[in-house]
This record gives sequence, C-alpha cells and structure tokens, in this order.
Amino acid sequence: MEPVGFWEWFGLFLLFLIPVVNIIVFLLGACGVGKRSFVNYCRAALLWMLIGVGIVLIYGFLSGAFE
Repeated sequence: MEPVGFWEWFGLFLLFLIPVVNIIVFLLGACGVGKRSFVNYCRAALLWMLIGVGIVLIYGFLSGAFE
C-alpha cells in the first residue's frame, strides 16, 4: 500500500475545516475507507475527540456538583 500523498493530505485537511463534514470524514476513515495511513489517522483523531469530550463532561459534572 502506498501512503497518502502531500496533495491528498492538503485536500483532506481542507475537508477537516468544515464543521459537520469533518466528523463524517473521520467516521468513514475510521471504518476503513481509504489508505491505511489515513485510516490510522482518523482512528487516532476520533480517540482524541472522545478523550476531549470525556474531559469536558467530567469538568462540567464536577463544576456543577460543587456550585
């Protein structure tokens, strides 16, 4: 398998800037659509998004509990 090229990454990063489209692209990529390096990137990005959402939810719960 060949890796994702420079211009492919450039176009993908432009897609990632569009709010709803980026989630769809990440989900499709994480399901295995595309080249292997892109699939791994999408899986890692989704994991970081889930970690961020988890931290925000924990912070929101704790800040609401102590008010």
